Amino acid sequence: MPTTAARDNEARAIQQFFRGPHASSPKFHARLLAGAHRTPVMNNSIDLPIFDADHRSIASRPALAALALMLFAVWFGALETRGLFWPDEGRYAEIAREMQASGDYVTPRLNGLKYFEKPPLQYWFSALAFAAFGADEWSARLWPATTGFIIVVLSAALWWRWRGPDAGVLAGSMLASAWGVLLGAQILTLDIGLTLFHSIALLAFIAAHRPDATPTTRSWMMIVVWAAMALAVLAKGLVGIFLPGLALLVYAAIERDVAVIRSAFTLPGIVVFFVLALPWFVLVQRANPEFFDLFFVQEHFRRYLDSGHNRPGRWWYFIAIGAAFLLPWTPALPGAIRDAWHAPRWGTLRPERLLLVWAVVVTVFFSLSRSKLPFYILPALPALVWLMAIASPSRRPRIARDALITTIIGGVALIGAATQFDAIPKLRDLGEGVTAYPPFMFAAGGLCFAGGAILAALSRRIAVTTRIAAVAAINVAALQILLTGTYVFDAYFSAERAIDTFLGEKEAFPAAPPFFSVGMLDQSVMFYLGRPVTQVDTKGELADGIAAEPEKFIAQRSDFEQKWRSLDEAYAVMSPETYRELQSAGLPMSVMATDPRRIFVARGRWPPGGAKTPAKAP
Repeated sequence: MPTTAARDNEARAIQQFFRGPHASSPKFHARLLAGAHRTPVMNNSIDLPIFDADHRSIASRPALAALALMLFAVWFGALETRGLFWPDEGRYAEIAREMQASGDYVTPRLNGLKYFEKPPLQYWFSALAFAAFGADEWSARLWPATTGFIIVVLSAALWWRWRGPDAGVLAGSMLASAWGVLLGAQILTLDIGLTLFHSIALLAFIAAHRPDATPTTRSWMMIVVWAAMALAVLAKGLVGIFLPGLALLVYAAIERDVAVIRSAFTLPGIVVFFVLALPWFVLVQRANPEFFDLFFVQEHFRRYLDSGHNRPGRWWYFIAIGAAFLLPWTPALPGAIRDAWHAPRWGTLRPERLLLVWAVVVTVFFSLSRSKLPFYILPALPALVWLMAIASPSRRPRIARDALITTIIGGVALIGAATQFDAIPKLRDLGEGVTAYPPFMFAAGGLCFAGGAILAALSRRIAVTTRIAAVAAINVAALQILLTGTYVFDAYFSAERAIDTFLGEKEAFPAAPPFFSVGMLDQSVMFYLGRPVTQVDTKGELADGIAAEPEKFIAQRSDFEQKWRSLDEAYAVMSPETYRELQSAGLPMSVMATDPRRIFVARGRWPPGGAKTPAKAP
């Protein structure tokens, strides 16, 4: 029996074998698929652990095609099962809806007010999706779902080509099932789009420095790097170019390699960057002189340095979030990090070390920020998953075992939490969803536990790559069950149900009658009404837009009451507490719809003349 050290030496030698220029050759892969999977290493003929070239492996094109189709169906099929939650989903969907309705693709607006917190790439995509498919939850979430799915497919394809079929299968399946990546791809935020373009920039930079890269290939790949960074800037702002630049500087300092920095600065790439990124900034600044201060000074530098956004977190915040977001693969990370640090040079680059530096730079950068949100860590996750996928092949059985154990433990934890879910005091404000959600937790937990147990029993008969892919499939299915079940909280987190009761599904409220939002800002209200509302008493994140257009805001509640009494037809949304206060003050209101968080009211009798909706404006 070979010693552990001997087996590790063999594994490293095999990795070197697969990292040579021949490793990307189609003939090389054809020989592997044909069963020519033995090579002399350390004077012995051994089975290559990097590729399960037997009948039980999932690393075959028909099996992978079927797997990709199932993933596609699960990935995109559940986007419309729940309402758009406030604040993020309602906000980004409403900005895109207003952009598509107005035809102004330069100046973003939220609730009819200028909104310069983020650049427009997601708004543009979603506005086009609304034009093509209609404005609903599916088309609103198409941006995160599409960008997330592209990351998975691109990861699988490139690492398959560069490091062999098993590495590609592992990279794709592990990334698709990492909890944070899947959540980020199913919830409407901007971070998964930023993650896609950062991932493309990283992969293109690695491709440009491969040992078999020709000068033409290097030139084109650097154009891709700069194009991806331009799209990252349009997706989330200056971090789109700042983080890749910072990571490259840190990597060059560690490697004492100035040449790698020089290689990044190519004239065609820089030209492409400015051609893609600059026009919108020029146009929006010309149309809105206040843009530079609001976007660059307030939303970049002050947001990073000030704690005024009430998003605190300890120094280890993103370490903990990152560990949770990488589940069920987190236990494999320490070994993969060790392998990455000691991995040899591949062409003119150490790609594993670059990926590790990238993940550390992203984590440290956002950890130093005074404003923290969980999805900020997403750009670091693909690199960490890739490191686990391309780590020493001798680690793969342990990766499969630890992920399987984590999945089973997670199933037990979900079942246990489901039994106590409605007893948690802080959740009682969420309404009936607290009692309706545990069945979904039982289902997801049962799938993790039963599926994990069955897979553990069959593990000796299943190739390691197939085991890892099966663990990934279980986690994807379980997380989709949990996500789908969140529709039971729609009444609290989304205005969809309440508005549907008096307006009907996918109908727009008439634009003419005044509609007020009193003492609250719920971004989902505007989206489901299909129109802006007039803010009363509360500015929230619209303060800068209100400062630019104060006539669209009512500062004092007494002014609202006076205006309300003077109108023959008007509508409003408010919290139950505000409703009780105004009712006590004798304000004439008829209730249109209620939920645990909102009450919709009409001026005068409701419904008017027995109609379901207010009279249409002429």
